[in-house]
Amino acid sequence: MVRKWSLLLGFLLLSAFSFWLMWHTLSYDAQNNQILIASKAWSDFGGYLPQIRSFSFGNNFPPEYPLFPGEPTRYHFLFYMFSGFLENIGVRFDWAVNLPSTMGLILLLLMIFLTSQKIFKKIGVSLLAVIFFLFNGSLSFVDYFSKHPLSNFSLGKFFSNTAFPSFGPWNGSAISAFWNLNIYTNQRHLAFSFAVALVVIFLLYSGKRRPLYLTGFFLGSFLLLNQAVFLITLGFVGWFFIAKPGLQKTILISLLGLLPWLLLSRLISVTPSQITFHPGFLLDESMSVFNIIKYWFFNIGLHLFLIPVGFVLAPKKSRILIIPLLGLFIIPNLLQLSQDIINNHKFFNFFLIVGSMFSSWAIFRIWKKGIMGKIFSLLLVCFTVFGGLVDIIPIINDYYLSVSDIPVNADAKFFYENTPSNAVVLNSTWLYHPASIAGRKIFNGYPYFTWSFGYDQVTRENITTSIYSSSSKQQACRLLLDNNIAFVELSSRTETFIKPNWKIWQNDFSPTYQNPVSGLSVYDTQTNCPL
Repeated sequence: MVRKWSLLLGFLLLSAFSFWLMWHTLSYDAQNNQILIASKAWSDFGGYLPQIRSFSFGNNFPPEYPLFPGEPTRYHFLFYMFSGFLENIGVRFDWAVNLPSTMGLILLLLMIFLTSQKIFKKIGVSLLAVIFFLFNGSLSFVDYFSKHPLSNFSLGKFFSNTAFPSFGPWNGSAISAFWNLNIYTNQRHLAFSFAVALVVIFLLYSGKRRPLYLTGFFLGSFLLLNQAVFLITLGFVGWFFIAKPGLQKTILISLLGLLPWLLLSRLISVTPSQITFHPGFLLDESMSVFNIIKYWFFNIGLHLFLIPVGFVLAPKKSRILIIPLLGLFIIPNLLQLSQDIINNHKFFNFFLIVGSMFSSWAIFRIWKKGIMGKIFSLLLVCFTVFGGLVDIIPIINDYYLSVSDIPVNADAKFFYENTPSNAVVLNSTWLYHPASIAGRKIFNGYPYFTWSFGYDQVTRENITTSIYSSSSKQQACRLLLDNNIAFVELSSRTETFIKPNWKIWQNDFSPTYQNPVSGLSVYDTQTNCPL
């Protein structure tokens, strides 16, 4: 009975942490109508907010990426469509995003516990696997102390730190930015998709026939929820199909549940197939065995050694997971699986989630070796989680940046009230464009977002510059009509690559809307370019 109450208390604490983490990084000031976004999530939400609003306030079905309209979406949209649906029925923006985000993280933590419990049947191992997820094993503390040498003020500086010490490749560190909890507060669909993947693995490992019939349905959902997790889960399903002949008939029948998802994804989306040979992931040194080991030791710490030890010591039945786990580590170390090599991090994240269960088992076995084993185990745990502690402090100390929402944002309010819900707006600025806040699609989104999803960003940018710099109204109108652009926004603070021909826009075009405070003007294509 005591154990059950302890587990319930632990579950409630983890649930409270999940609620805190998601609302701490995204909130809403209802009094002033401000969307409050943590600074470390600011860039990512520059892509996710337009996607959510395109479903809640816009007309985006069949779905297009609202930062690159005109062709089927190349990005998994299902989570953000659900958030948009919640907002559309009256749920406030922060609740519409945070509620499914929190449920996804709670489910992920629960599945880490249950899966490791199923494999190793030790509560201590399961709890340690959850701790290893929350506190990554990287050596980010090495970067931290290189920037903040020990002094009389070290403790205060440590707990007041606001910057990730390791944020490779952007800050030049060899340790990547993808091991801390920031990826789950930024990529809100990630925790839920990982959780469902663990559900599939749990069902496969359990081997119970009836629940296994859901395998194909869950697998298919990843085509619209998270395409990387589709490949991850497919690897486990494929391996169990080979290694467990007794499950083959059940798995084959379950794949009927994949077919509707496959048909739907083929009809409404495009899956980029850009697999290239790219060894080393983000290793920026020469390829050698020593450099590869050093890179991964700094990035995942003692897990590099504890996971293999856990493999060796693992119960016989659990070794069926070793081959797909090794594939999760080796393949993204050799191949670039999307337009941007950075996206390979999702495979390593999931490898660490399951691999850390084996690390926990290795430490448990060491713990059982008398007093010296217990001391050594504690030292191993402290060393392994210290990098995660260093990385969670900047999240705790983060601050908000605000986005003025429609009721107090005159420009966004114009787009919301005076443009069709499926309108495409030519934009002269990128992030948090007022048309995006209103749920409208902008013609040329932030280049990294569009390029990394496999869109032809260069051509789109060239069209944009050609329209704004047109030598005549006739030329501009022809390009606007050819590209199905309903409205043109022109700001007094355009992106630097845009060189407007101010003469034709000020003299030959008549604005539908002007805001002298923001310096923004809007031109209706239909009014200015009659057929």
